[in-house]
Amino acid sequence: MPKAIRPTAHPLDRMLALSDLIGHRRLAGVYTRIFELGTPTVDEIATGLDSSRTTVYEDVNRLSDLGLIEQASETQPHKYRAAHVSMTVQTETDDYELTPAVIVALGKSQTNDTLGLYVDRHGVSGLATALEYARAYRRGRMTARIMAREQDITVLEAETILQELRDILQRIEPDTNTEIDLDALDAAVDAESRE
Repeated sequence: MPKAIRPTAHPLDRMLALSDLIGHRRLAGVYTRIFELGTPTVDEIATGLDSSRTTVYEDVNRLSDLGLIEQASETQPHKYRAAHVSMTVQTETDDYELTPAVIVALGKSQTNDTLGLYVDRHGVSGLATALEYARAYRRGRMTARIMAREQDITVLEAETILQELRDILQRIEPDTNTEIDLDALDAAVDAESRE
């Protein structure tokens, strides 16, 4: 019988595990490979990563100990499955939900130059903020010009990161409505530009 994620783990344990995952891009990269591949073996996980098989095996054990992945088979070679991660952080003014999209984007920052550079410049919190903009961008409620102005970055940087994150969101959150009313969006941007 496959090992299950500890159902009695305290929410604080999950928060600490997610914090550990976010703090280590390499771990996020391994989680991302498992998340995207479904139930891969260590060899399948290692393919496409810049880590040795031994390092990936150690990372898989660490993620398993943290309760962020589970063994999906008893037979050799073992297969692993990513746990669904979700955590809501509440502040006095806002709530923020940590979802697999943040982890996947961070994990991909190891091999994707655009994401890697963005994380280097703006940190993990900047990446999480950009994901919120990307969700709005997919729904036709955001443009690169607006994001650039609000985040004090260039329009080119905003457009580039929005496109990268849009692609990630399309794979991870495919049910998001992507209908865009370009005329209304352009009118809103033009109105804001005149102010």
